[in-house]
Order: sequence, then C-alpha cells, then structure tokens
Amino acid sequence: MNELLAVLEEIRSKEFPDVPKEMVEKIALSQYDNQDDRNKARTGTMQVIAEYVNKIG
Repeated sequence: MNELLAVLEEIRSKEFPDVPKEMVEKIALSQYDNQDDRNKARTGTMQVIAEYVNKIG
C-alpha cells in the first residue's frame, strides 16, 4: 500500500497539485479497505469527495 500511495503522490504532485494529498490518500485507503465490496468502496469515496467539497464550498 505504501508503494501505491507513493506513486499516487508523485502523480498528484506533478499533474494535480491543487488536489489535497490527504484526499487522495483517503480515497485510496477507502478503495483498498473495501475492495471486496464495491458499493461500500464507492460510498466511502463519495463521502471523502463530499467532505472536501463542503470544506472548500
């Protein structure tokens, strides 16, 4: 998981610097933790995004 997070951070920092590192990490962890339940993974991801949007909005 650490390797995946490192790769995602490299991509995020170069291509999407405006996207918070913490948000990408939370989404990746939600997907990983719920890989056997796609609906739960999707719900977790949507919650992370909604929290971010509410925070900046």
